[in-house]
Amino acid sequence: MRRLDHIIGQVLRAVPIACLAALFVLLFVNVVARTFQLAGFAWFDEIVQGLFAWMVFVGAAALWREKGHFQVLWLEDTLSPAPARALRILITLLGLCFICVMSWHGALLAQKARALTPILGLPTSLFYAAIPISGAVMIVYSLADLFRLLRRKDPSQ
Repeated sequence: MRRLDHIIGQVLRAVPIACLAALFVLLFVNVVARTFQLAGFAWFDEIVQGLFAWMVFVGAAALWREKGHFQVLWLEDTLSPAPARALRILITLLGLCFICVMSWHGALLAQKARALTPILGLPTSLFYAAIPISGAVMIVYSLADLFRLLRRKDPSQ
């Protein structure tokens, strides 16, 4: 199981890095082309939107897996162990609820999207698919965190 988690972590890191690198290259090429008044890239905006969507949502899932999102731990640190554990469980449940709603609506959006991008003719659902896919990863990790929190017998952990 740890091996699978490690592989998922590597993929979740590689996708946003690849998207950022591709965005950088596209931006650089576009600037050079405009500087030398070469033919513009009409498809540029379409690719940038898709890469940005995948970078943001898969990057968010990577941070969620590593618990790297911004946290304010002041209240948790001031509480005694049992209430601090209850607070962690409540926060995990609230996060899980949010991610479920986000994933559900993202899946509906991806499913209902029928439009094609104007230049390349790519389905916009391809861009929207980043939402439910990343949400599913976040749900799995949230459930694992919740299971770990509920399983612990020592409230100080």
